[in-house]
Amino acid sequence: MSKEIPETVKGSLKSIGLTDYEISIYLTLISKGPMDARELSNASGVPYSRIYNILTQLEKEKKWIIKEEESRPSRYFAKSPDEALVIAKKQYNDMFDDHSNLIIHNLSSIYQSHDTPIKVALYIHRGRDMCLNRAISLINVAKTSIYLVSMNFEFLEIFYEDIRKARARGVTDIKLLIEEESINNEKSKELLLKYQEISEIKYRNQLFGTSIIIDEGEDAFIILSQKFFKKRSYFGAITDHIAFGPASNYYFNYLYETAESAKIK
Repeated sequence: MSKEIPETVKGSLKSIGLTDYEISIYLTLISKGPMDARELSNASGVPYSRIYNILTQLEKEKKWIIKEEESRPSRYFAKSPDEALVIAKKQYNDMFDDHSNLIIHNLSSIYQSHDTPIKVALYIHRGRDMCLNRAISLINVAKTSIYLVSMNFEFLEIFYEDIRKARARGVTDIKLLIEEESINNEKSKELLLKYQEISEIKYRNQLFGTSIIIDEGEDAFIILSQKFFKKRSYFGAITDHIAFGPASNYYFNYLYETAESAKIK
């Protein structure tokens, strides 16, 4: 078959779940175009006695190829690699979710029955500048999303330019959650008008500190200020527990979905 297709490509196809015979058929269709079963068997080296089973698997279950019913004998077409991989990724995610739900449902109660202590490292960033530097570093590495909660006007001013740059480099999912009193504050209105051009803004009461969540929970950082801890400086909290980012993202979504949309004028 096609010598121009690198072995590394075949290895990658195998790594995402295709068998050797499925790889041979798919690459043959990619290289040579539509064929019927007999032609595919000859061109790919897949035994004719196995060809229909493999074709059914590729067409019905993995959905990497299409069968043309109108022709006699039926011909088979390869889907484009990008389309096939989107399908494969969705199937893998669905399968992973099913298996993970089954595992969690059956094993969590057993694990918890032993009351096993979990060692978690909690990192504290003390001081205003340390906290701001950590927050800005997250903004600067964000790839897909930035979710910002803040009741601190000064922080919003400081973060704006870096968030604007993130938007310019392709981070389009930017959400800002502020307190209701900020909407009618003349001092903050001009800044919020600028944020409105690059983000979706909502407001609600009873916010707590400032938090930044990037890439839908890939990382998160929480800053608490002197408003909560008098006689103490700003400090930020982060942990190495794997659930910290996703949990922060989940809580943000809850707050955001129950907040009111802000239209700054």
